[in-house]
Amino acid sequence: MTLRTAAITALVVTVVLGMISNLLFLWAFEFRVDWFLDPAQLVAAGPASATLLRWAALTDLFSYYLPTAVVALALWHVLRPRSPALADGATLGALGYVLAGSIGAVSLATAGPMLLQAYAAPGADQASIATAFAVLAEVVERGVWQLLDTALIGAWLVGVGLLTRADQPAFSRLSLALGGFAWLATLFNVLGLGIARDAALGMVFALWAAWSIWLILLLGRRRAPFATLA
Repeated sequence: MTLRTAAITALVVTVVLGMISNLLFLWAFEFRVDWFLDPAQLVAAGPASATLLRWAALTDLFSYYLPTAVVALALWHVLRPRSPALADGATLGALGYVLAGSIGAVSLATAGPMLLQAYAAPGADQASIATAFAVLAEVVERGVWQLLDTALIGAWLVGVGLLTRADQPAFSRLSLALGGFAWLATLFNVLGLGIARDAALGMVFALWAAWSIWLILLLGRRRAPFATLA
C-alpha cells in the first residue's frame, strides 16, 4: 500500500466512521440538548445509553483519532521539504492530538459505561457515582477533547494551510479557517464561554468533513503538492 492509498483510506474512514460516531453520541445522549451542555447528566440515562456510549467512544477512536496519524505522516512526507521546521512542528501537533484524544476516547469507552451501569444498580451510591462520572466527563470532553486536542489539531491544520498555499490557495484557506476555529474553541473553553465554544466546535466538525473530502480529491487526482506522494 502506498502512502497515497493509506492517506485516502484513512480520510474515508474519518468521514464515514466519524459520522457514525456522531450519531451514536447523539443517540447515547437521547438527542437532548441539555445533556450536551452538561454531559454529567448522562449518568442517569441507563444501561442502553451505556452501550451506546461505549460504541460512540470506540468509533470516535477509530475515526477522528487513529486515522489522523496516517494522514499527518503522509502530509509530513510530502510537505517537509518546503519547511522542515514548520512541517515537523505541525506534525507533532497532530500526533499529540491523536495520543491525547485516543486516551480520552478509551477512558470514556471503558469507565463511562461502567459508571452508568453502576448508577442504575439497586442500592447504588448514586451521589458518589454521579460525581465520578461528572469528573470523567469534564476531564475527557472539556479538558482533553475541547481544550488540549483543539489546540494541538489547530496547530497542525494551520501548518498544513501555510505549507499548501502556494499550490492550493483555496484548500489552504480552508485549512487555516479550520485551524482557526479549533483555536477559537480552545480560547472560548478557557474563558468559560460555553455557547461560543460549542458554536466554534460545530464549525470545526462541519469544516473538517469538507476538508477531508477535498483532500481525498487532491490526493486521488494527484494534484500539486501531492503529485509526488508515493
